Order: sequence, then structure tokens, then C-alpha cells
Amino acid sequence: MKRLMAFYRQLVSHPVPIIFALLFLAAKVWSNTSYGGSFINGLRSGFVGILIYGLALGLIYFLSARRMGDRLSAQRCPPRRAKHGAVLIIVVYLFIFGSIVDRLQRQGFMPGTPLFSFIPGWAFWHELFDEFPGGYMAANIVRSLPFYVGIPALVLRLVGVKWGEFGLFGGHLKPALPFLVIYTAAFLFTGLTAERWVFLLYAILYAGFQEEFFFRGVMQPLFTSLTKSPVWGIGISVCLFALLHVPDFVFRVYPTVPLALSSVASTALFGSLMAYGTYRTGMLWPWMLIHALSNVVGF
Repeated sequence: MKRLMAFYRQLVSHPVPIIFALLFLAAKVWSNTSYGGSFINGLRSGFVGILIYGLALGLIYFLSARRMGDRLSAQRCPPRRAKHGAVLIIVVYLFIFGSIVDRLQRQGFMPGTPLFSFIPGWAFWHELFDEFPGGYMAANIVRSLPFYVGIPALVLRLVGVKWGEFGLFGGHLKPALPFLVIYTAAFLFTGLTAERWVFLLYAILYAGFQEEFFFRGVMQPLFTSLTKSPVWGIGISVCLFALLHVPDFVFRVYPTVPLALSSVASTALFGSLMAYGTYRTGMLWPWMLIHALSNVVGF
């Protein structure tokens, strides 16, 4: 118990979790009051979310005998290599962000000339997937694979990480088990249909594998090495993970900005859970599966 209390004291004394918590509270209050709800109800909703995720982080800490983040080889990179790798990954991130904006513009959700119209062949690349065999799911998996996985994997190689040291497997599974059980049970007991199994496969190959590899397997350890702080490495990567969802949430998914940003705030807390879980377990595959199951069951 003393060990757990020490963890929470460290958690509430660092600026990164405090900033995340305040932004989450602000988003929930804004969303609630913009729909006619009370300030108190919004505050209550925010505190409940923070409490749930805080307990989840504590459970991961309690079940992990020691941190295993050093197994992610990029976290041990010399500062100069980590800096070069982080710069390259930010360039890739900005390209991914721009491609999302470009897609929303081409689909009519965002105004303006498509952002990447100046890139020769980009329109052909975009149109290539309009009638892709297997529909939008297969198209999204194939279209994003080079940018979420292929190029980031090459970045890891450039900073000295060997192919077998990407941190996909191995590590310490115990802290991830409760979440695997919860999300698997939620999936199994909320109706099994062929469509849900197909969507789960899509979620594993797209959001689970690709996003977790990019943000938790590549970006997070590089920024941890660069800042010499796992908290800042997690904080920066989670912030960028949440921001990537802003264009879709604001312009396509949700009807109002407050509701969209409330969901972005929830995405940030979920990303923090995935990031801390990866750091304590030293591997990616369970969090890839949890991320995919979360996308299917909706929490």
C-alpha cells in the first residue's frame, strides 16, 4: 500500500498529469454546459473519468514489479540519435496529420483546396483507394501502413534499433491482463455478429497495430530518450496522439466542437493508459489488442 501511495503522490506532483486532468475537466464542463447541462454535472463527469483512469494507472503500477520501458530499444538511444529520430517522426506525424485534413477536404467535410494538391501524384494516390477491393477498411489499412509502420520502422533502424528489438513481444504481461479480460469480456458479451468480428479484425490491423506501433513503439521511447523523462515522453506522445483525432472529430464525427473536444480529451486519457501500460510492461502486443477491442466496444 505504501508503494501505491508513493506512486499517486508522484502522479499528482508532476505537471504533465495535472495539465492533462485540468484539460479533461475543462472539456467535460464545456461539453456539458453547451448542451444545457449544469457546471456541476460536467465537473462530476470529469472527476469520474479522472478517477477511473487514475485507478487503472495505479493497477498497472501495482501489478508491475518494475518498469520495463527500457526493453523498447529506442528509449536507450544516445541523445543525438534520439533527437534525429524524433525530428523524423515529427515530420512523418505532420504528413499524416496533413493527409487527414486533405482527405476531409476532398470528401467535402472541410472547406478549402485539398492541402496536398501541390504534391504530384497525390490525387491519384487518394483516388486509388476509392474503389479499393475490400472496401474502406482494407483501403485504410493499406493506405496508412507505409506512414504508421513502414517509415517509422526505418526510423528505428536509422537510430540503431535492430529489427528484433521493436518491443512487440516479450516483456511483463501481468499488468495488462486485467484490461485484456475486461475488454475481451465486453466484446464477447455485447453481441457476436459477423460484422463485429470483421470490425475487430480491422481495428486490430489499423488502430491497434498501426497507431500503437507509431505512437507507443516509436514516438514515445524516442521522446523519452530525448527528454530523459518517461513522463514527458508519454505526455508528448499522448498529446500528439489526441491531436491527430481533432480534424475527424470536429469536422466529420461530432455535430459540435465542444462534443468533439470532449471526445478528444477522453482519447488523451485512453492514450495515457496505453502509453503507461507499454512503459510498465515493455511490450506492445497486449495494448494493440486492448486498443482494438476498445474501438469495437466503444469505451
